[in-house]
Amino acid sequence: MSVFRWLEVLEKEFDKAFVDVDLLLGEIDPDQADITYEGRQKMTSLSSCFAQLCHKAQTVFQLNHKLEAQLVDLKSELTDVQAEKVVVDKEVHVQLLQLHALQLQLHSKAGQTVDSSSIKDRMPVASVEDMEKELEASKKEKVKEVKLEAEVRMLKKENEALRRHIAVLQAEVYGARLAAKYLDKELAGRVQQIQLLGRDMKGPAHDKLWNQLEAEIHLHRHKTVIRACRGRNDPKKPLPSPAGHDPESLKKTQGVGPIRKVLLSKEDHEGLGISITGGKEHGVPILISEIHPTQPAERCGGLHVGDAILAVNNINLRDAKHKEAVTILSQQRGEIEFEVVYVAPEVDSDDENVEYEDETGHRYRLYLDELEEGTGSSHANGPAESASSLQ
Repeated sequence: MSVFRWLEVLEKEFDKAFVDVDLLLGEIDPDQADITYEGRQKMTSLSSCFAQLCHKAQTVFQLNHKLEAQLVDLKSELTDVQAEKVVVDKEVHVQLLQLHALQLQLHSKAGQTVDSSSIKDRMPVASVEDMEKELEASKKEKVKEVKLEAEVRMLKKENEALRRHIAVLQAEVYGARLAAKYLDKELAGRVQQIQLLGRDMKGPAHDKLWNQLEAEIHLHRHKTVIRACRGRNDPKKPLPSPAGHDPESLKKTQGVGPIRKVLLSKEDHEGLGISITGGKEHGVPILISEIHPTQPAERCGGLHVGDAILAVNNINLRDAKHKEAVTILSQQRGEIEFEVVYVAPEVDSDDENVEYEDETGHRYRLYLDELEEGTGSSHANGPAESASSLQ
């Protein structure tokens, strides 16, 4: 859809909404005519502002169209100039060789013994007319070739930029899908709570059912954040999970694993080697979102991406906010005991749908292997977006 077509559709929608609001104002009781008059005055102002906005938008669109046309012309001219430059450089090189050959000829005619046979064999000297014809013919042939090379280089640059942009969009789509699924399931839970309010149920049974629905909503939020954290990794090299913590093994407990205690040792000059996300303000526990290589967390081998940190050195973090957790974890030294629990994220059926995969089986990660040297891996954001590194 062109921008002008889009603007036309927008104007029609505005006109329709304007008429609907005007009809609603007309239904107000005549005794409240002041409200109707004031409302229509405001609508007139809104209509004027919208008309000016449309006018400015049309001007911007037209200017943008002109600039795009100029850009195409400039790209074509740039390609021609680059090709001309390369050809001229080659011609200058050839002319220098021919000049050197002529100088050697003059030296030989003057009786000086100079070994010029190799240059003469490569660059035989012809008459001025023949040289001009040869240069012109050579220039025409070389311009086409060099122009194509310049266009290829320019297209490669554009292609690389577009691939990087697509890689970013793929990560955004991955995060958007996670957020959409999360909101869909949370909405279903909230609807059930609203239905519960409409029932004639009171006392412990009501509280128990309400708390159960609330717990399911929080558990799903927890799993969504874990999927977002673990989804950042290369699909060819999935992140390891604690032994016996796969979704099939934890079906009876809705994916919640047993509480584990992990001992970590670090030097005073080292960090923990983890990044965390979540916190009480986000409605999820403190989660390990990333484990940095060669750091204490990786060396201990007991911590995994997606682990919820319940306590550290007997300091309870279950109700800690994000900044509080960062402060507490940063203060730990020497031998550190973590109390963690892992919740296995659910694997949805549509995750295996080829509609969301490229030819290599990557979900939302097109070209990312080729680009990660320059840009690094793209991160997908879940419901809790804040993350802190404790390196």
